[in-house]
Amino acid sequence: MLRFLLGFIFLTSCSLGTKSSGGKHRYRYEPDFDYTIEDLRALSSGIVSMEKRDPKVGTLDQLFHPKLPDIKRIGIVVFETNVQPTRTGLSDKDLIYPNEQGKQLITEKFLRIWEEGMSLVSPDLDYVNTETVRQSKALSQYGLEVTDYIKAHRQGIENDDIVWLPAGKKTPMYTVMNPRGMRDLSFMLVPASELMGGPKWSEHNKIFLSHICKELKLDAAFVIMSEVSWKAARKDKFTNENHPEELNLKIKATTLVPFGKYHERLEALKESQRPVINVAYRYHEGELKIPIEISIPEDQKNFVEIDKRLVAPMFKAYRDLSLMMIDRMSGEIRKTH
Repeated sequence: MLRFLLGFIFLTSCSLGTKSSGGKHRYRYEPDFDYTIEDLRALSSGIVSMEKRDPKVGTLDQLFHPKLPDIKRIGIVVFETNVQPTRTGLSDKDLIYPNEQGKQLITEKFLRIWEEGMSLVSPDLDYVNTETVRQSKALSQYGLEVTDYIKAHRQGIENDDIVWLPAGKKTPMYTVMNPRGMRDLSFMLVPASELMGGPKWSEHNKIFLSHICKELKLDAAFVIMSEVSWKAARKDKFTNENHPEELNLKIKATTLVPFGKYHERLEALKESQRPVINVAYRYHEGELKIPIEISIPEDQKNFVEIDKRLVAPMFKAYRDLSLMMIDRMSGEIRKTH
């Protein structure tokens, strides 16, 4: 409850003065059709929304004018997921649930998709991979060590990682997951992506962001949250309306500029004030809703069916959404050049 209350306060207090664009069109999922990079580029501005908000001092248009230094070298410093969020007891009949190691494997697969997508969609940007970020001195000095839930050296999801469960069964309470080797930079149970992300300026972990960007010579850092959930078919008990089975994917990503780089831009503008805050250059959000079929006879409930009906469509749609996100984010970064 504390996490959601604090998150609500942060969101409502930081929404004023925000300008947004895009994200008004729907994405059509085709199980037997693969979108090309060109297709996804064409779709990205319609599917992915962009939000921005001026910081305390200076406007974004002034601070990131093409005549000032480019944003070119970037890296992912926070990558979190919220996969089929559950607590210890299940009240709904959503049928399929991953355990904690399954959620971490899904998280790491999503991160690999982002890493591959950066080279596919934005090879012109100087992207610093997460392996380099993990090895930085600054990262080891901040946050908590992420728990490694995966008990063997593997990357693929297996039949013990995601299973069929009826309502009333117990599942792991772990909800927000981080990849192995990264750091948990959350504070008071609020995800780091929620505190550091969004179109607002941010004071959370500003010293960390300054240190890691200075060490790795980053112009800006990505903070990313992926949210994944699914629902089995059901009837609303109040309206008797039938709800179809659906997979919901949402990615929220912020391009954060550390206060040191912010101060350099203020100096170039001959502005005497120097607020010690992280500046959100842009915030992007994309959401897809995919039809699925997971209500099947009991004798067909096995891992092969989970992989075919849920896991494969999830990764396929996530790849499309992440590539559209990268294209939209990269396009905004190129405006500084």
